[in-house]
Amino acid sequence: MQLGFKSVHPISAFAFFVFAFVLSMTASHPLLLAVSFITGLIYDIKLSGKKAVSFFLKIIMPMICLITFFNGIFSHYGVTVLFKMPSGNNFTLEALVFGFVFSIRTASALLWLNSFNEIITNDKFIFLFGRISPKTALVISMVLRFIPLVRSQSEEIKKAEKGVGNLPTEKDFIGKIRHGARRLSVLISWTLEKGIDSSDSMKARGYGLHGRTSFNSYSFSVKDALFLLFSLIASGIFFFVGTKYKSNYNPVIDIPMPDILATLLITVIAFVLLLPTLYDLREERKWSISK
Repeated sequence: MQLGFKSVHPISAFAFFVFAFVLSMTASHPLLLAVSFITGLIYDIKLSGKKAVSFFLKIIMPMICLITFFNGIFSHYGVTVLFKMPSGNNFTLEALVFGFVFSIRTASALLWLNSFNEIITNDKFIFLFGRISPKTALVISMVLRFIPLVRSQSEEIKKAEKGVGNLPTEKDFIGKIRHGARRLSVLISWTLEKGIDSSDSMKARGYGLHGRTSFNSYSFSVKDALFLLFSLIASGIFFFVGTKYKSNYNPVIDIPMPDILATLLITVIAFVLLLPTLYDLREERKWSISK
């Protein structure tokens, strides 16, 4: 039995994530970026716990630092020169700030993608796009499914090699390269075999045939309609706020200060992005009390 946001109709859940992705990748104002990043991190931690925290510390934070730093080094637009690099190029404040903005955009999208993979499962994805384009829907759902499977299989291979004493030592750099190449070769072979098995299985069941019917247990309720409505309203608000309060970082940093109305509208967007977390907490509390 699925509880919380996982029980929401696939159409409503997909519409919500489309809104979250578009906001993450196109927002330019720092307030909108902060809202997307923070709410995405909160929900990712809510869904995955320690795994999400580890992903944030090991992947997201270093990525933000690297993108910010390298954009400052390789981009030289802007008028506020912080210092001259040995190459003679300017290291500007505008390039540094935009690098940080771009890294937050990317990080927010990755955080929401993690949550998307948890909520929009293979059966939901095929339900959404199976009739529109069966082959494309199958390929995409297999790719999304293979991401966690490949990680798990990689760990299994590592454990097996450790069990037979086939792991290289810490100082054996060449051995590590050979070990990584060997593991990659095994993973590629396993992935291809798994893909063929899945394809043959779906073909044997008549997937993609003209006139084929399929069973699903999804019913569109008032709750689903509200989630869809909130996502659409938040999308309209974002279009208004994002257009009117668009920030620029080249050649100078120009960040419009939002008035009271814009602040209220951004608060509404933050509330909508927090809805999955709030709904999950509400359902958990409801079922814990009933027990």
